[in-house]
Amino acid sequence: MLAGAVLEKSSEKVVLRPAVDAVFALLDGRPVLFSETRQNIYQLDQLGAFIWCKLAEGASLATVYRELGELDIVEHAARRFTWQAIDAWTDQGLLDVDWQISASCAFSAILGRHRISVRADNRELLQRLASLFCILDNEDGENDIAIEAMLLDDRVFFRGIDGGVHRCEIEALAPTVKAYLTERLIRSDRSGFALHAASLANCGTGLLLCGQPGAGKSTLTLQLVDAGFQYAGDDVALIGDDGAVCGFPFALTLKEGSWELLSLLHSSWDGVTHCRADGAQVRYLPIRNTHIGSLSASWIIFLNRVASGTAELVSLDQLDSMKRLIDGAFAADGRLSQAGFFALKRIVAGARSFQLTYSQSGEARALLVDLCNDKA
Repeated sequence: MLAGAVLEKSSEKVVLRPAVDAVFALLDGRPVLFSETRQNIYQLDQLGAFIWCKLAEGASLATVYRELGELDIVEHAARRFTWQAIDAWTDQGLLDVDWQISASCAFSAILGRHRISVRADNRELLQRLASLFCILDNEDGENDIAIEAMLLDDRVFFRGIDGGVHRCEIEALAPTVKAYLTERLIRSDRSGFALHAASLANCGTGLLLCGQPGAGKSTLTLQLVDAGFQYAGDDVALIGDDGAVCGFPFALTLKEGSWELLSLLHSSWDGVTHCRADGAQVRYLPIRNTHIGSLSASWIIFLNRVASGTAELVSLDQLDSMKRLIDGAFAADGRLSQAGFFALKRIVAGARSFQLTYSQSGEARALLVDLCNDKA
C-alpha cells in the first residue's frame, strides 16, 4: 500500500509516496489521513481518497490522470485535482518526494561562514539557484548545507537542511530557497537574533542600513557598493552576543523600481527575473567586492524614504536608536532575550546613529559617503 508513485524523468526516477508517519483510514465510511508527527486528522473527499490510494499503490501520475478520465473527468481537470491534492499533502508533510540527481548538475557556493552545495535536475533550475550567490566555489571541500531541486510537470520541489520536501513555482524557486536558507541560518545561529538591515564595510568598519521592506535598503546598498563600499548583506544581519554584526551576503536583491539604476551602473548585466512570495518581481546582482566575516558597526542609519525633498541626516541619541533597533529586531523563538538587549546596547554604544530622510538614492549616497569619510 505504501509503494509510491514512480515518474520516469530522463535517467532519474522520481517517487511520490506517503510519508512514513501518514496513514489512511475510514471513519464511519469517510476517508481520512492521520499524521503522527502533526498529531492531526485530515478528512478527504472521495476524489482525494482515490488519488491518495492510487499514489500509495505505486501508480504513475499518467495512470492517475487516465483512471480519473475513466471516471468522466477531463484531462485538464484531472491534472488540476491531482496537483491540488499533491500540493496540499506536501505542505502538510503527508507526502514525500524521493529523487536522485546527477552530481554533474551541481555547484557549491560560499555564504558567510557557510559552504552550500546545490544540485538540480536541469540547467535552468541550477542557473536560477546560482543567481542567489556572490561567491561560487567548486573546489573540493565539505559542504555544511545542501539544497536539491527537482522539476515535476510545472512544479518545483526542493529539500534542504531539515530533510523535508518543499514546493514552489519555477519563477519563485530562488526567492523561496533564499527565504528558507535565511530562516534556518538564523535558527542555527547560537544567538538566533537578527536585524532587518543591510550591512556594508568601509575601511574595515561597519555601516548598517535599517528599515522595513520598501525603505530602499537594497537600492541604497547598490549605490554604496558602486561608491566603493564592501557588501556584506542586503536584508538580514545576525547579531552576536558581543555586538558583532554578520550579514548574509546573498546576491543583492533588486525590485523593479531599481532596475533602471541597475542598468545604468551595470549596463552589461542581464539577469533573470524571479517572483517572490509577496508577488514582487526581483533580480539578483552578485557583488564581487564582498566582506566575509563579522563587522563592528560604526554607523547605524535608519532609512526614512519620502516622496520628495532634499536628503537630510539627523543625529539620534542612544535611547532613540535602541528603541528603533528593537522594533526592527527578531529572534528565532520570537523573543528578544536579555543577552540580545545587551548586544544591541553594545552596538549603539560603539556607533553613531542617524535618521536619513531622502527621496533620491543618489543624494542619500553622497551624504553617506561624506559621513563615512568624516566629511559630514
